[in-house]
Amino acid sequence: MSTPRVAKQERSEQTRTEILQTALDLFSTRGFAAVSLRDIADRVGVNHAMIRYHFGSKEELWRESAAYLFERLEQEIPAPDISAEQAPVESLKRYIASYVRYCARHPEHARLMVQESIIASDRLKWVSDKFIRPNHARTLKLIEGASLPKGLAGMDPVMLLYMVVAIAQMPYLVTAELQFSHDRDVLTSAAIEAHAEAVVRFIFRD
Repeated sequence: MSTPRVAKQERSEQTRTEILQTALDLFSTRGFAAVSLRDIADRVGVNHAMIRYHFGSKEELWRESAAYLFERLEQEIPAPDISAEQAPVESLKRYIASYVRYCARHPEHARLMVQESIIASDRLKWVSDKFIRPNHARTLKLIEGASLPKGLAGMDPVMLLYMVVAIAQMPYLVTAELQFSHDRDVLTSAAIEAHAEAVVRFIFRD
């Protein structure tokens, strides 16, 4: 049975996670400038002074929430070591399919990066240096270490990486458009699995 102190720590950690996730949701849909600490506090149901006490400024909260985002990415879909795999292409396929599922679970990730890329913010420079560049370095090793289909041989690995990211993310960036224009709910389990399979087949031409 949890002691009162442990229970309090668990509640505190749960509240912190809820604040970070709410910040991500609002920053990714409204943009950094249009969101206030009070907006986040009201959504979570806490005093905005508590957010300022724990996270400091809105800028620092953005950085904390972005760090939470990328740490979760690494936890949910760790990059495989294809050098130790007997079938590195199959490992890369599984990794790509897992990334599609991640994009469906967390559309705020791509939306946040798009928001910041539009204005080329200092926040994007920070998150690029701290997380995106090293993450991409690992993924590029996967691409360069796998035997790619003939049609992809010789392509710029960086541009190939962004092509894969684009087709993985796009349905979850424009979910409302797909619903309004084609009456498609791309967030059902069946639709997500179908898209994951289609992305892998499109890239590897299976």
